Amino acid sequence: MINDEWSVNGLRVIKISRNELEVTVIPELGGLIWSIRYNGNELLHHHKDPEPIEYFREGLTPEDFYNVVFFGGWFEVIPNAGYASKYAGVFFGLHDETPYLPWRVEYDEEVDEYSMLMIVTLRKYPLKLYRRIRLINSNEVLVKERLINLSGQNLKFSWLHHPNFGGDLLSECTTLELPEGTEVEVDKYLNGDSSILEPGYRGFFPMVKSKDGGMIDLSRFPRGINTNDLVYVPNVNGNWFRLINEDLGITLEANWDSSVFRSMWLWRPLGGGLNYPWFSRIYAASIELATSWPATGLAGQVKAGTAYEIQGNGELNTWIRFKITS
Repeated sequence: MINDEWSVNGLRVIKISRNELEVTVIPELGGLIWSIRYNGNELLHHHKDPEPIEYFREGLTPEDFYNVVFFGGWFEVIPNAGYASKYAGVFFGLHDETPYLPWRVEYDEEVDEYSMLMIVTLRKYPLKLYRRIRLINSNEVLVKERLINLSGQNLKFSWLHHPNFGGDLLSECTTLELPEGTEVEVDKYLNGDSSILEPGYRGFFPMVKSKDGGMIDLSRFPRGINTNDLVYVPNVNGNWFRLINEDLGITLEANWDSSVFRSMWLWRPLGGGLNYPWFSRIYAASIELATSWPATGLAGQVKAGTAYEIQGNGELNTWIRFKITS
């Protein structure tokens, strides 16, 4: 069932529900999937109340903009996943452009009362994205997408799905599972005062080395450590992950098209650190699906050889599925 009679701070809110499962979307905020609730339990992190992006534009640098308009939820980024960069004559800010654009919504309850189609055309880059969200049963969300190149030239880009898990799902009783033998590499660029992992360390999930020489378990999410770290899975060796809350008895399992989303970013803002931008107020886990790495932005990813390419006038189809069980 689709309900579009909701709003928050002047923003249109659309809810899709099917028995125990409810997904809430805010199209004007970059097509943000704001909430996934299962049996009344919230699975996504909410950092602050949603507000129109236009309220924040004045006086912000491109690097600051993302931090100020980070609301939480699940958003996606095309064509510049990561830090600000310049490529093909275009300057991109942090996680630019799709999170900052209004998306259009199309749905027809008579055809399918459990799905909606969202569409966005980029402004800086000639790409158009179609995203259909469907509740295929009472515990499963399927996202199918089609990316179209509106130009005749081949285009390099990076694409990132950025679900921020939190709410009832994330606690000290939550465990992250990845395929056995998953290789990881600690980011070299975030490396601020709130980062506790050794920059550039390579090893196998779940254990990575900390700056003080100890070992940190990436499968767990302790409170009270006030840290902010980013770790990559450069090449996925299986197209799944699981988040298991042992206390609630809830498991979220993700599957996806690993021919497109070939890498993962594991962002761990467990408090986030002192001062700007998190001021010790965030507790989330972002298990992100990416075409490219590291988080240096498109120009850096092109240089590293990890950017994705779409042919002139071509299209690309892909999918992601979340299944929740208890």
